[in-house]
Amino acid sequence: MSDLPLQPRSPPAPPAWRRAVILLALLALVLALGVLAPARRPQPQLLLDGPEDAWHYARAAQQLIDRAERRVWLAMYVVRPDDGPVRALLAALAAAARRGVEVRVALDRSALREGEAEPKHEAAVAWLQQHGIAVLLDDERTTAHAKVLVVDGRWVLAGSHNWTYSALARNRELSWLVDDPATAARVEDWLRRWTGW
Repeated sequence: MSDLPLQPRSPPAPPAWRRAVILLALLALVLALGVLAPARRPQPQLLLDGPEDAWHYARAAQQLIDRAERRVWLAMYVVRPDDGPVRALLAALAAAARRGVEVRVALDRSALREGEAEPKHEAAVAWLQQHGIAVLLDDERTTAHAKVLVVDGRWVLAGSHNWTYSALARNRELSWLVDDPATAARVEDWLRRWTGW
């Protein structure tokens, strides 16, 4: 008997064929990783207001507050509760607090002179406290110029808008609405570092 193999050996695959198989395997891996990757967050929404086209910020802020389930945190440089659209935003904060949402508001307390706080927020503080909302006036030595709303540790609305009629209806203002828990967590951590938060 001869020592012949039972089956003939197949010739080795050509180099081009091996490269094609490797490329197909890499493509399949990339596609699989894309399917398994978490869904992409929506793009930030730009809210532009001006005399010819207003109320984008006010509508977005009210919708966020109205659908809040856990918490609403606001840091605002100026709040004027007697200005028309601001009353609606403050009423939304009060309604959220009544339904059990944690509502906190931090306002600027700029000093007019050494040891004398500017009275710009006396009316706002009184209104908010009457409606059971926790209010913090920041240190008078530091200007709290932030204008940011964080809702449910997910949505962040930040930009140039103060809560005044002029900012919401007349001025040219720009803010961003972002749906991103990582960004919201960073802003909340920053707010927690404010004295008295």
